[in-house]
Amino acid sequence: MSGFPTDIRDLKQGSRYRVQRDFADYYQNQFTQGELLTFVESHFLPYHGGYTVVFKERTLYFQEEANSSILASLGDFLRPESA
Repeated sequence: MSGFPTDIRDLKQGSRYRVQRDFADYYQNQFTQGELLTFVESHFLPYHGGYTVVFKERTLYFQEEANSSILASLGDFLRPESA
């Protein structure tokens, strides 16, 4: 899976990512297959074990325990858009 993000820290600012599989974030915001997202920045909130992932188009929220299956296989959900 070379080149696919395996961790939120692998996302690169300004890069575009295509949603590969439908999923919902911690707040049940739906992300649908085919959606294109441009990464801006991410923040980790250690007290809550939460991640805020900011894309130009919208924001994604993960919580380590509740979203562990997505976080463990992020490359199955988000892949870099080919140039």
